[in-house]
Amino acid sequence: MAAPVRFVVATVITAAVCVVVVPLTAAQKTSYIVTTGAKRVWHPMTLTLYGGPWASESADNNPFLNYRLAATFTSGSSGRKYVIPCFWAADGQAAHSGATSGSVWRCLFTPDVTGMWRWSVSFKSGTNVAVRPGGGGAPVSPFDGQTGSFWVRKSNKTGFDFRGKGRLRPVAGKRHLQHDNGEWFMKHGADSPENFLGYSDFDNTPKARHSYAPHRRDWRAGDPVWAKDRRGKAIVGAVNYLASAGVNSVYAMPMTVSGDAKDTWPWTTERGMWRYDVSKLDQWRILFEHMNARGVALHFVLSETENEELFERADPNVKGRGFSDARRLYYRELVARFGHLQGITWNLGEENGWLDGSGQVNTDAQRKAFLAHFSALEPYGALLSLHTYPADKKRVYTPLLGKATPLTGVSLQVAGWPNVHKETLEWVRASKQAGKPWVVSVDEIGGKGALPDAQTPDHHQERRDVLWGALTAGAAGVEWYYQAGDQSLENFRGHANLWSTTDRAMRLLREQKVPYWAMNPADELVRGANNWALANSDVILVYLRWGGQARVRLAPSSTYKVGWFDPRLGGSTSLRGRRTIRSTAGGMTTIGSPPWQANRDWALLIHRETSPAPPAIPAPTSAPPPPPVAGLGPFAFFVVDADSTKDVKGPLAAHVTLRRDELPTNFSIRVIRRKGMSGQGGVRFVVNGTTEREEGMAPFLIAGDWKGKIFPWKKAPCGKFTLAAVAMVGGARSTIEVRMIC
Repeated sequence: MAAPVRFVVATVITAAVCVVVVPLTAAQKTSYIVTTGAKRVWHPMTLTLYGGPWASESADNNPFLNYRLAATFTSGSSGRKYVIPCFWAADGQAAHSGATSGSVWRCLFTPDVTGMWRWSVSFKSGTNVAVRPGGGGAPVSPFDGQTGSFWVRKSNKTGFDFRGKGRLRPVAGKRHLQHDNGEWFMKHGADSPENFLGYSDFDNTPKARHSYAPHRRDWRAGDPVWAKDRRGKAIVGAVNYLASAGVNSVYAMPMTVSGDAKDTWPWTTERGMWRYDVSKLDQWRILFEHMNARGVALHFVLSETENEELFERADPNVKGRGFSDARRLYYRELVARFGHLQGITWNLGEENGWLDGSGQVNTDAQRKAFLAHFSALEPYGALLSLHTYPADKKRVYTPLLGKATPLTGVSLQVAGWPNVHKETLEWVRASKQAGKPWVVSVDEIGGKGALPDAQTPDHHQERRDVLWGALTAGAAGVEWYYQAGDQSLENFRGHANLWSTTDRAMRLLREQKVPYWAMNPADELVRGANNWALANSDVILVYLRWGGQARVRLAPSSTYKVGWFDPRLGGSTSLRGRRTIRSTAGGMTTIGSPPWQANRDWALLIHRETSPAPPAIPAPTSAPPPPPVAGLGPFAFFVVDADSTKDVKGPLAAHVTLRRDELPTNFSIRVIRRKGMSGQGGVRFVVNGTTEREEGMAPFLIAGDWKGKIFPWKKAPCGKFTLAAVAMVGGARSTIEVRMIC
């Protein structure tokens, strides 16, 4: 009997990563397991096996097919367990070395709770063992059965970085995605170019149509590159630009073989679907992780209508139908290498099931089999979606409704733009009635698509019919597709006005704290066939496509706060014409017309007061309220630590000096009404005479907050500046002079 393996665990912690090395027996000292990464919640980490079976991309013993490596990660505090498919990694640094052979094997994992995590390895070999139903295979010594552990701390990331928010997942009974930290997600995506990965700086992409040269200037020091010649700056810069424009999702296909672009594949050859290009996939991973760090999710669309039967047609064992092992291997390799991403949507097919005459048509039975297999393979519960041709929605989607399949979302293509609202409503309501609401997004529009600013500078129709049509129908977001120039798009700045128009709507939802995830389509509440509404019992978001008077059905004899939002480019994103109204005893309440350009599209946000009764008038007292402190007025200012949410300085004096190095890394400014000062409504923050932010309800924070999370004030100027808090009802003002030493 062999002597038992003894473990020695050595931990080395640097400023950036924690490395845990698990040596094996003395006889196996060239083989060892290392865990690396920041070891923080929601940060990717790696478990790497060194000295494993040597392999090459072209070896007779196929490393992709004839080995099956998996790791099980179990949280000690929550009991959560994830079984992660793993992969062969050549020399372990293939993105930079271009290696096609080596003995390094790797698992990628993203922990989602703090505390102790334990891992165990399963490593088997055998003919086709990677796709063999039921497992099997011979143990690969000395790795099979090895175990270890590591400790995970809380995240140190803030802002839009997904490493500070956690994984995006669908929520049972809801129509929107939610981060692990509780924050909800509304998609603002770029759907073009669909062949985003057809990029010349990736290894083995000889037919690449894209260089993204205009975006090299958007790359920043510290951003990732790959290979010895530091490639990738242009596509990384493109992601940086899109993130800065408010885009939070990018569409990409890992395979366009036989499709529109014919320039992207994950294999060593264009149709060599049993052999994967390790260096190219590692370069994709670097890009995708950077996207998530910039707050941009990956919409990963795994096939095109022209190639949806590619695997089955190439596999003589299934004779062009059924479920090919080549497809099973494709799904496994993609989940193993990219499933750890915090923000990823798995879309199993573009225009799937379209009866286009090509014969490349998946059947309903295939779709159900693919969905079931993929759902069992993907460990985290990420969004699983499907796209189809406009005329085929009912035929393709209807059999997938309800809990009979693991599909959790649909990606709509709508031919006629004015039909977006109607068609989105159809699937929002159908999925709800079937007992499992889908995450419904509008990802492709007909005709020439969303044209560049040079041709449609105002994007009126995109805004009216598509963006607001989708949002008020309960959609989980939109993506913009530019059909006329999809394959040739190189500069995302060509659609700057479109990004800005969409971002205005996103900012309204975010800054006014509109609980869209808890609201339902409610067009019946607003008068007029051209008007739409999204509502719950306390909040109504009305969209008037052509302006005019707003007549809304409100709860009888209740008090509401209303404000107008201009959805068009230019001007302030703040609510205008804010006022308090009293609803009529029954029927529709006339709120009135927009404050200007009343025949243009407007949004109207209506909040019900917590108490339906009008405020009581206090009885007079003999003593007047105390006067405000001289020079300060009705508000007191505090510096607050955005991470701990605790006040660290304040109330601040009328003239105050703050040293940046003495303040928390992430700080904000909070104001409260001074004791004895009456008032109602929100607060407007004004810096050097310019409005910085409007806060409709307490807590009043200069950079806002979300469900208890305070956002840091990143725009705080250095030097001297004035900071004012202005009551949005009555106009009472407090002003202080700040000297910020940076």
